[in-house]
Amino acid sequence: MKTSKLIIGLLLFCHTLKAQSNFGLYMNLNFPMVNQIPDMVSNNSYAYGAFFQHPFSIYHANNFLNRLDYTSELGFNFVGFRDKQTDLRYNNYYIESAFHINFIPDRMTDALRLFVGIRPSFLIYQDNETFQMGNYQTVDKEIRNHYQTGDLDLGITGGISLSLGQVARFETKYTWGTTAQLSPGFIKGKPSLLEFGLKLSAVNLSKLVQSKDETLNKQLKNLSNATLLVMLETPNLKLIDKLKSTNNAAQIENLNAYQQATNLAVKNAFTKYYNFSTIAFFYDSNAYLVSKGNIAKAIANCEFNTNATSLNDTVFYIAAFCEDFSPISQKIDYGLYFYDAKFILLNKPFNLPANHLGVFPNGDPLAYFKRLSVLRNADDFNRIVFKANARLLRALKK
Repeated sequence: MKTSKLIIGLLLFCHTLKAQSNFGLYMNLNFPMVNQIPDMVSNNSYAYGAFFQHPFSIYHANNFLNRLDYTSELGFNFVGFRDKQTDLRYNNYYIESAFHINFIPDRMTDALRLFVGIRPSFLIYQDNETFQMGNYQTVDKEIRNHYQTGDLDLGITGGISLSLGQVARFETKYTWGTTAQLSPGFIKGKPSLLEFGLKLSAVNLSKLVQSKDETLNKQLKNLSNATLLVMLETPNLKLIDKLKSTNNAAQIENLNAYQQATNLAVKNAFTKYYNFSTIAFFYDSNAYLVSKGNIAKAIANCEFNTNATSLNDTVFYIAAFCEDFSPISQKIDYGLYFYDAKFILLNKPFNLPANHLGVFPNGDPLAYFKRLSVLRNADDFNRIVFKANARLLRALKK
C-alpha cells in the first residue's frame, strides 16, 4: 500500500514538474563597459544559448515564495572591444553559465520579472586584430593584453524581463565583471556588460502551435458540417446602361453570355468536385441578404438550387471565384476565395496561392481589357475546385 502511494506521488510530482517547467533559447546583444579606458569602445558583442526555468516551490503556504522561480542558462558569449585610435580589436570568447532568481510581482500575468543571479564564465579563446594592408590581421602579442585561455569570471547579474506575448520575452540586464582589470596600460578580466536580448520559449511555442492546430481542426470540423454558399456573378447593371446609351446590343449580348457561361462553369465545378460540405448557390446581387443571415431568400433567387427553403438556420461559409486582395500575394488576383459568414477571408488551408488563376484570362494580358468577350477555360475552374476540396479533406483527416 505504501509502495503504491509512493509511485502515485512520484507520478504526480513528475507531472507537476513537466507542467511548470519552461525552456528554450536566448539571444543577447552586449555592450562591454570599457569607457574607463581612453578611446576604448565596445565592438559587436553578442551571446546565445539555452535556458531552463522552474519554480522553487509549486505550492507553498508562504505567498512570497510562490512569486519566486529560478532560471539556469548555458551558452556562448563573445565580448569584443577596440581602441578607436589604433583600431586594435580585443576578441574574447567565453563559455558561460548563469543562475538567476526571478521575482514575479503578479503571478497571474507573468508580464514583468525582476531577477538577480550569478554568471560564471570560462575564457576558451582570445585574440587581437589590427588593420593592416586593407584587412584585419591577427596580432600575436600586444603589450597591454594579459588575457589567458582558461581565465574565470564570476559575474553578478541583475535585470528586468518583459513579456512580448506567449512565446518571447525581452530582457535588459547588467552583469558586473568581478575580474575586470582595465586601465590604459593593463587589460585583463571580463568587463562588465550591459545586455539587451530575447528569450524564446520552446514550451510556449509548442503550446501556441498546438492551440492553433486545435482551433483549425475545430473550424474544419464545424465547416464540414456547414453549408458552402457559392457566389455567382451577375452582369454589371451600370455597364449595361452605358452600353444601352450607345446602342451597343452586341456587347450587351456578349456580356450576358460571358456571365452565364462563367456561372455554369463554376456551378459544374462545385457540383462535380466539392464534397467537403454541402453546397448552395446565390448571386452577388443578393450578397446583402447573405450578410444578414437570410440565406434561404438569397438562394431562392438562384435557379441552380433545389433546396431553396431548407436553410433558414444553417451554419454557412462562402466561396467565390472573383478578384480580391490576396493576403498571400499582397495584390489583387483572380481565383477561388473562401470567406466566413461575415465575408472575412478564411486562413489556410482554405485560401492558398494554388487557388489563384491570375488576373489575365487564359494568361493573355490583352484579354484583361476585353473581359466582355473573353471566357476563362472551364477546366481551370474544375482544377481549382478539385484541389481545394482534396486539400480540405486531407486537413480534416489529420
